[in-house]
Amino acid sequence: MEKPRRIEDLADELISDILAFLLGSESPSPEPSPTSPHGSSPDSHDPSAHAFGEKSELDRFRLVCRRFERISTPRKFHLFILRFSSDGFQRLEDLLNMQLACHVRYFTYMVRPFYQGSGWSHILDGVDVDNLPVSSIHRRRLQDQRHIVDSNRDLLLLRRAIAAFPFLQQVKLLRLQDGADEQLLDHIRERSLGRATRLDWEPACTRAVTNLSISLLESNCNSVRFVGPQISPEATVRLLQAPSTSLSALGARLTSLDVTFHSAANLSKYMETLSSVFHNFFLAAKNLTVIHLGFPAIAPLDLALEQIFHHLQWKSLRTLSIQGWRLGSEEIIALIRRHRRQLRDVRLAHIYIRPGGRWRDVLSVLHDDMDHLDHIDLRGIDYASHFDTSINTNPIGHGTGSSQTPTLAIVVQPTAILPPHKAVLNTDYYSPSRSYPNMTPEQLRAVTVDGLGDDGVSVKHNQSNFWETWVLSSQRNNVQSRV
Repeated sequence: MEKPRRIEDLADELISDILAFLLGSESPSPEPSPTSPHGSSPDSHDPSAHAFGEKSELDRFRLVCRRFERISTPRKFHLFILRFSSDGFQRLEDLLNMQLACHVRYFTYMVRPFYQGSGWSHILDGVDVDNLPVSSIHRRRLQDQRHIVDSNRDLLLLRRAIAAFPFLQQVKLLRLQDGADEQLLDHIRERSLGRATRLDWEPACTRAVTNLSISLLESNCNSVRFVGPQISPEATVRLLQAPSTSLSALGARLTSLDVTFHSAANLSKYMETLSSVFHNFFLAAKNLTVIHLGFPAIAPLDLALEQIFHHLQWKSLRTLSIQGWRLGSEEIIALIRRHRRQLRDVRLAHIYIRPGGRWRDVLSVLHDDMDHLDHIDLRGIDYASHFDTSINTNPIGHGTGSSQTPTLAIVVQPTAILPPHKAVLNTDYYSPSRSYPNMTPEQLRAVTVDGLGDDGVSVKHNQSNFWETWVLSSQRNNVQSRV
């Protein structure tokens, strides 16, 4: 009789697959996900989760035996989240000392706005009267910031860490802000104390971007994706002081650039100043497969597209995403046509076409000229004149979007690239709204650009939904995808 098979008889790869299935969507990060309410881990409400000090099912799996620990360790440490704090950098140092850095694939760096100016002792004494715990939190954070910056502990450990991440795939920089920050900001605002003291994201962002860049350049990491959901335009201007050779070397290491700029006064002027920096960087970034450049939907960039992209072409580009921009239709068409053979995903969210241009011309190119288009995102698109009128009559909560960043109990984490948004042609019937009759795919493909209802004045939400599906219904796309 054949001996029964037991789990220990299975190959490591099979046990790893079983573990992945059992864990499902449980966060494998060494600390709670920053987007979880109150910063809690997925199973923090399970009363048995902490009975023996284990924080998750993965932690408990690792205690079964040494073999299970070995199999699950790469999953446990493939994402490392570092907070700009003494405790955060101590955790990073512990990871390095335990020789676990080799498992890290995804590195997230969370940084708070810096305490800037003088007189913080006086301000925090005033906060004591209103809320002693909040004052205590900020005293500790201020002390942390001074110690880390004065000792250069952040740069020293980031250099060590990224050099020790041989398989690093992604670096993400996030801005942190919580209830204690909001209370302090309210206190400063109510007492008009902001002239000498402030919580400022620009120096924090500048330091973080600079130190991450230095660390990446000194490492052997290649093919890295960079994600920055709320980059400071003022911090970016500091790139003008960096040697062009350093920027080029950094660009050559990236396969994805996913950046959204934080709203600021004179945003278009800042970006125009950086035109030469973008040219040098993009010229060297020949390996990019994804480009996302985003600006606030409610304060769109007013700058020619080629002052950023400089008529360059990326042979491996698969995803092109621009957000929050006033553009001429011919500018969009030129950029898309340069990449018509390789693009699979085009996102033109909150793009407002200038007078003289028409969306129908852009849609015609997307429908007729693209070889392999699988995904299109036109959410929030409009005409610049109509957008300006809407902003003037309804400056708050404008329908095309908002520059507000979502507030969480512990972390304010702005959205980087817009969330996944699939425009997919239903194989049976498609009904974008009550304004359009049900249409079969054949009927949809029979619609010409003249039948899209583009009046050159405004774009309604249901229209953009219909346009997305019409673009993907192209017979050209269907034929090419089967080749």
